[in-house]
Amino acid sequence: MERLDPARTALLVVHMAKGVAGQVDTPFDRIFRERTAKTGIIRVQARLLDGFRRAQAKVIYTLVTYQQGLPGVKPNSPLFRMLVESPTLLQGTSAVEVIDDIAPRPDEPVVRGQAANGFDGTALNTMLRVAGVDTVVLVGIATDVAVESTARVASDLQYRTIIVSDACQADSDEAHARALHVLQKWFGETPTADEVLSALRIATADPNHRAAWA
Repeated sequence: MERLDPARTALLVVHMAKGVAGQVDTPFDRIFRERTAKTGIIRVQARLLDGFRRAQAKVIYTLVTYQQGLPGVKPNSPLFRMLVESPTLLQGTSAVEVIDDIAPRPDEPVVRGQAANGFDGTALNTMLRVAGVDTVVLVGIATDVAVESTARVASDLQYRTIIVSDACQADSDEAHARALHVLQKWFGETPTADEVLSALRIATADPNHRAAWA
């Protein structure tokens, strides 16, 4: 893949909440926790976080977070019907904290919204523009829901859009593969974490930096 300029690239960690794939029991966690352990995506995300932080590239977290009482949420879709029937991912609860192993540092923003995509009703686009970012690298859950939704909007907003194929997951291998196929066909790139890190290292390489990555 083409090189990545750390000054113009941001890692978006999408919907990696304790109530989605952590130790907080929710309807979503029951779907994704076991698959998260099986696929090992948290380890892959941790490697990417380390690489982006070393390269001094921007890291931003997006989380779906609902207000108590679910104002503005209607059961117009299977996703929202599940939420209305079993309210969860509520503001101020541990379910909407980032999983500890990939938790944000104090200087890394956490953007919260109520839509599947991280741009709707949030300051995410403004943050990226102000930082001079023109490339976004997405990891998270679910490949065919929040990750795909965010990637599609990023592409519409003219960002170079990269979805890390082995740092995302869906509720099945088939759903994950289908989403990646559509994203790669129409909206962005779907490299592995190793390919992303290699592109980032090339962009920042000097002899000392290469030694640090050895």
